[in-house]
Amino acid sequence: MRKILPVFFAIWLACSFSIAQTKVVFPLKTSPNKRHLVDQNNNPFLYVSDSGWRLFMGLTETEAREYLLKRKEQGFNTIHVMLTSIPGDKNKQGQEPFVEYDFVKPNEAYFKHVDRIVSLADSLNMLLAIAPLWYSCCNDGWATSPQKYMQKNGKEKSYLLGQFVGNRYKKFNNILWIIGGDNDPYDNLEEVRQMARGLKQADPQHLITYHAAASHSSTDVWPANESWLDISMTYTYFRGFTKAWNKVQPDVYEVGYNEYRKSPVRPFVLGESTYEGEHGTLGSDLQVRKQAYWAMLSGAGGHSYGSPFWKVDASWKSYLDLPGAKSLKHLAELFQTFDWTALEPDIAGALIAKGNEKYATNDFATAAITRDHKVAVIYVPSARGITVNTGILDGRLLIPSWYNPRTGEKRGSDPYPIGYKMLFESPDKNDWVLVLRVDESAKKK
Repeated sequence: MRKILPVFFAIWLACSFSIAQTKVVFPLKTSPNKRHLVDQNNNPFLYVSDSGWRLFMGLTETEAREYLLKRKEQGFNTIHVMLTSIPGDKNKQGQEPFVEYDFVKPNEAYFKHVDRIVSLADSLNMLLAIAPLWYSCCNDGWATSPQKYMQKNGKEKSYLLGQFVGNRYKKFNNILWIIGGDNDPYDNLEEVRQMARGLKQADPQHLITYHAAASHSSTDVWPANESWLDISMTYTYFRGFTKAWNKVQPDVYEVGYNEYRKSPVRPFVLGESTYEGEHGTLGSDLQVRKQAYWAMLSGAGGHSYGSPFWKVDASWKSYLDLPGAKSLKHLAELFQTFDWTALEPDIAGALIAKGNEKYATNDFATAAITRDHKVAVIYVPSARGITVNTGILDGRLLIPSWYNPRTGEKRGSDPYPIGYKMLFESPDKNDWVLVLRVDESAKKK
């Protein structure tokens, strides 16, 4: 095959960055085809989230501004955050969200602090995906602690809490709601449902999702006709990951493919997966890139990143410049160079003839093709040759390029004729993205 030469496209990257920085007109809504999120002007919103779960608890307003500005600079447009954290947790002013853990006795001083940070994020044109009441995977949440606060408060107070939260925050446009939190709802199904219904009744303009247990999505644990559930959120680690309570953890693309095929169709985002800097070598920058690209190429409307920052403890600043976090902006930059909302995951494996490696492993190459068959994208997690069925693309000439997901470097080549199986060798031992574009200037005969 012809040698692919390294070329830096400064203008191309500058243009893509300017597109990515277009002001978002919140609140978000679902696209007409229910595959992704859009703003009020119907501009696509590629959901790129950081897990800042204890943001309201762990930072002052000044510190919150520093954090949000940093993440915005790095290309994040969304922050995941717990509204009320877990029972007994206090913010830096020593305030708790409720008086005596009673859902109908909110602490006004605490919520005023939250108000100011929500307003700050709004001024920065950033979305806050807020969990009103964290269920928890462990024995420390509002539903899982030994005191069983959700059960004690009951269905009526859970509904009233949803109404309180909805009424208080419906004036802010930059919000998406996350019900649940790291667990399935079954032990408190009606309390959770009533809280969600109260929230939706008071605040119908904001989208709602559900954060389930690892390996489950929102639509795995709620009926298809659940009226308040607007979008789905997937959550998994990868096969071989042994740290989760559920030892069978499918890879991100497996969960994505499954979600994409469900009916009725709902947009979905990867809400959580392996955090960078946790679990030793499992939490590498490579792993977080795999998760992000796997999500986007399996039909997701966005992805989420995590690191030990989520605890927002005294060392929070040390986690803001991890290599994975800094590299994820290049995904958004790449996807803004074509109509990413037209991508359809190649679940059948028609594009890659050889080299995608074994399915249901942590080294699988995923691919997606735009509906018009003019652009194909393949994420290659490790060094290999990829044989592509170019005849799937609609055109006469193909312009291939390798995109470095760590740096944003693009390596292009001369056009190739379409209609053959072609071998592409990744440039080095690292992960790369193979982008195949039809040369629109060459008319198909």
